[in-house]
Order: sequence, then C-alpha cells, then structure tokens
Amino acid sequence: MISQATIDRILEAAPIEAVIGEYVNLKRRGANYLACCPFHNEKTPSFSVSPSKGIFKCFGCGKAGNVIRFIMEHEQLTYIEAIRFLGNKYNIPVEEKEETPQEAESRLRRDSMMVVNTFAQEFYTRHLWEEPEGRDAGLSYLQERGFTEQVIREFQLGYAPAGKNVFTQAALAGGYKQELLTSTGLTIHYPARENMPGALTDRFQDRIMFPIHSLSGRIIGFGGRTLRTGKQISKYINSPDSEIYNKSKSLYGIYFARQHIRKLQKCYLVEGYTDVISLFQAGIRNVVSSSGTSLTAEQIRLIKRFTQQVTVLYDGDDAGIKASIRGINMLLEEGLQVKVVRFLQEDDPDSFARSHNARETLDFLEKNETDFIHFKISLMADEMKDPLKRSALIRDVVESIAIVPDAITRTVYIEECSRHLDIEEVILTREVAKIRKKRTMGFIQVSSPLSGTEPGESAEPINISPGKNDLSHCEKDILYYLIKFGQTMLNDVTVSDFIHNALAEDDLELQDPFYARIFNEYTDLNGDNHARKKYFIHHADPVVSQHILDLLNNPHPINLKVLRDSLPLEETLLKENVIKAILVYKLKIVSLTCSRLAQELRQVQQLGEEDKIQSILKKLTVMMDVRNSFARELNRLN
Repeated sequence: MISQATIDRILEAAPIEAVIGEYVNLKRRGANYLACCPFHNEKTPSFSVSPSKGIFKCFGCGKAGNVIRFIMEHEQLTYIEAIRFLGNKYNIPVEEKEETPQEAESRLRRDSMMVVNTFAQEFYTRHLWEEPEGRDAGLSYLQERGFTEQVIREFQLGYAPAGKNVFTQAALAGGYKQELLTSTGLTIHYPARENMPGALTDRFQDRIMFPIHSLSGRIIGFGGRTLRTGKQISKYINSPDSEIYNKSKSLYGIYFARQHIRKLQKCYLVEGYTDVISLFQAGIRNVVSSSGTSLTAEQIRLIKRFTQQVTVLYDGDDAGIKASIRGINMLLEEGLQVKVVRFLQEDDPDSFARSHNARETLDFLEKNETDFIHFKISLMADEMKDPLKRSALIRDVVESIAIVPDAITRTVYIEECSRHLDIEEVILTREVAKIRKKRTMGFIQVSSPLSGTEPGESAEPINISPGKNDLSHCEKDILYYLIKFGQTMLNDVTVSDFIHNALAEDDLELQDPFYARIFNEYTDLNGDNHARKKYFIHHADPVVSQHILDLLNNPHPINLKVLRDSLPLEETLLKENVIKAILVYKLKIVSLTCSRLAQELRQVQQLGEEDKIQSILKKLTVMMDVRNSFARELNRLN
C-alpha cells in the first residue's frame, strides 16, 4: 500500500494540465482546457481538463478522473504503476507499505471532509450566479470591484446566503453527516442549554466566499468577507483549523501560482484574497497571500519549495507596515532573497491592479522593488536626523542582516548598509558577528564585570567540560593565545581583535560550549593581559579556573619550533603562531563541512534526486577549493 502522504505529494507536484498537455494539444477555454479526446477519435473537442478541480472529463466517451487515472488509461498501467510513473517523473520516492486500520480510517475521513468542502463550494457558487440574493448582493459586489466572470469562476468564488442555516439544511438534505459539517467548520453546533434547545448554524452568512485550495487543487477551507456594515461584525472570517486545513501552513492562491512561481523564480507575497485575485487578473500569476494571518515559518517554507526570491507588497499605511515588518526577518532567516514594494498612501495591490493595465502594474512592481535595507531606511527617513533614532535604525537593520544564514549574502547586505548609512563596513561586520554569536550562545547566561561585577565574584558556573574532539583542540589553541596575549599588539591591532576579525570574516564561531563561554566572557572584560588572566585564574567556576591554569602552564606545542618556557621567543613568533592557529581551525571546519556534504551527496544519489545532487556538488566543489586554499597557506607557513 502506498501511503496517502506520498499520493498527496505526487498530486501536488503533478499539475493535471501539465501532464495531459504532454499527450494532447490543450487550448484554454475560460478556467478550463479543451482538446480532442486521446481515448477515441473525434473532430470536435469534447475532452475537458479542469485545473481547479484537478480532473479531466470527456463528454464523448465518458472517461474521467484525476491525473493518476489519466496515466492509467493512456499508458495502460495499474493504479500502483501509474503512481510510480508519476513519482519517477517528479522525483518523488514511492514506497509501498501496509496501511493500518487507523491510517485507512484517517484517509477516508479526510477524503470525506474534502467532499463536503467541494459540495459547499458548489453550493456557494450556485447561489452567487443563480439565486437573486447572490446576484444582487454578491455578484454585483465582485463586479463593482472589477473582477471578470472568468476570474470569478476560475477562483470558484461564491456567496453564502444570509439565512442562519440555509447551507446546513441543504447539506443535511443532500445526505452529508452533521459530524463532517462541524468538523470542517462549515457548521457550528450550539449544544442545548437550560430552556434552550441545541442549534446548527452556518458559520458563513451573507458573505462573499473565497475557497482555499491545497497545492493539488483540493478545497481545504474557506474565507468569507462580510457584506454587512457594523463594528460588531468581523470583515473576514476563515474556516477553523481542522484535519485538512491548517491556516499556518496554507497560502491563498498557491495552487494557481505554483507553476508560475517555479517558472519565473519569483513570488509576490500580499496580504489579502482580493490582492491575489486582482494581480492574477492583471496577468501577474506568481502571487500568494498569507490569508490575513501573520506570516509563519511553514508558509515561508512552502514558498521556498518553488523559489528563493520573494517580493513583499505593502500598501501605503505606515502603521500596517510597521506591524507586519516582522515577516521580512522571518523570510531572511529562512534564507530567501527579499525585495519590498511599497504602494502610495492611497493604494494597495488590489486597488492599483484594478486601476492600471497589466503592463503598467508589472512595470510599477519592477521599478519600485527595493531591498529591505532601503525599505527600512525609507520608513524612518524623517527620523534620521535624531542621533538616537538613527542609532536604533542602524541596530534594527544590523539585526536583520545578522539572521541571514548565508555568509556571502550577509556580506553584500553589509556593503549596502555601509554605503547608505555611511558607516564603516568593519564596524557593521563586527556588530553582525556579535549578534550572531549571542543568538548561537543565547542559552548561556553571560555575567560581565562591565555591569559592576568584580572579577571572579558572580560568574555563573558553566557545569560543562571542554570536548575532546579535534575541533575542540583547535579551539583550545585559539583560546590559549587569546587568554595569554589578547591585549598584545600585532602591528596595529591587538591579538584579541585579530582573532575576532579573522573568525568574523568567515562567519565562524567557537563550537565547543565550554570554550565559547570563556571566549564570550573575555570579550566583555576590561584591562590588560595580566588583569584578564587573573580574572579567569580566580574564576568562580572551579572547572574554568583549573582549565585556564592548565592551559597557561602545561606544555601544549602549537608550533613545535617554539618552546612555551621561552616567552621572548614565543612573542617574537606570536603573529605567525596566531595565524597558524586560526588557519588550522578554519581548515578543520571546512574539512568537516566537506565530509558532511559528501555524506549528503551519497544519500541523495541513492534516492536519485538529480536537482539536489547538482546543488550539493556545487557546494562541495566550492568547499574543497577553500580547503585546498587553507592547506596551501599552512604549508607556506611551516
């Protein structure tokens, strides 16, 4: 038995119009596609493909079904063979396993909930087009907003009638179980109370209905916009979370946008349903919405499956922008390349797309998109003259840069920030490294003499010991020079600053928690070499104190040419030894990265994931070049 999760992945990855389009010449007709049927001879097209429903239907011979059924019929394959065929085509591993009774029950329940949602969509759509109330209230509203019949039908928009339980009564009369109606959230069950009988009420009443589709095009939930006025009524309400709908993992419009996002390698991210539809109608199809909720990590990862580039579209409301700007940091943290477009004060994506043609809308987006640094600066342009507010802005931008996972991208952003805020790159680099270090070591409470603590008095015990692997030994060597010679000058910079800069330029941080804690404490200290060594020798944590004594007094040949008991000679070769310690550490880091990438490469080769193979090979090639460069430099010093 092939798991339902695997089948769902295949249905999501295999658009029915793309698969069937490889066998027949599909021509678009409104929301659907038409062609001459591949299963019988005909001159007039009667074969229809519906992307929104994920099905095909021939009105001549009667054959119908989803993309799996099409492959079964066309290639003469069994159900399992057709799934494997599509799995191979879209690089999705297909494994068979025995379905447990619980899994079968869950699958059937989920399918039943999807069927109920499909009934609801057809009910709402029929009321929009065929019932006087729907046409007068719902359809007229949508047409006033400038939506065409084609786009209304393609997004399967509808109208929920104003009665308290019109939909629920129709669903019950159609044979749908009450439990499924309440599980999907379409119906609310108010239990009986004292002197009051129980009641079933429609969740959506007198609202424009926006079906929310999964990646495979199945309806998993709804959003409803009220047509009533009054502060007591929510403008929008959504289906509650259920077994088939999780709003934090869903994006409105992703089903219609996924192929365009993949093709154009860019995703426009907006806030509302109508923003998506208006841009789609204007010809901009690579657009999705977080459906009025705060952007989540799961939604970002869904976008990341199709592209690394996201352009966030904001309306002109400053308050709204500042409230939702957190989403930019979340996008950056996931490694996406982020651009921002801000509309004028009186506009939003919906209104702009309705008042301009497709070319004008696309030109505006392309000409006005900017990186998040320019965007944040523009938000606070009026505050730049105030030194305190300017400092806060710089800190805000630096914190955004610090969460970017890719070192090269961070470097580019630092250059941009330096140029536009007129600050030296080295200062920004150091601040970014400091923030990243604190994020990494955030679980450790650092006590600093800078806050009035006397050396050795109140530092919290670490309760851990140093590691014994090769990387820890390399970090121990670096720590030796930091503790013993940290404030000694190497040309025009101290040993401490030299080590910090050397690590920051390659975005490196000590990995051993024991050494990292000592490294961070040292950074927060004041005083010369003697005062700092004294602080650690008399440290409140006896493990730290003993380790520093051993580190400074016991022979530890970093460079076999130098004896530790010959201090003048060691100081003479100090720069060479510090450089060598740093290079050995970097070489070890890169070598470990190469080993990890090689292991990942073997795993994806076994799975036959060609796109991942090429990506890992590129990374491995770069890291091997870096490793060879460090090795050559070490050989030159020896």
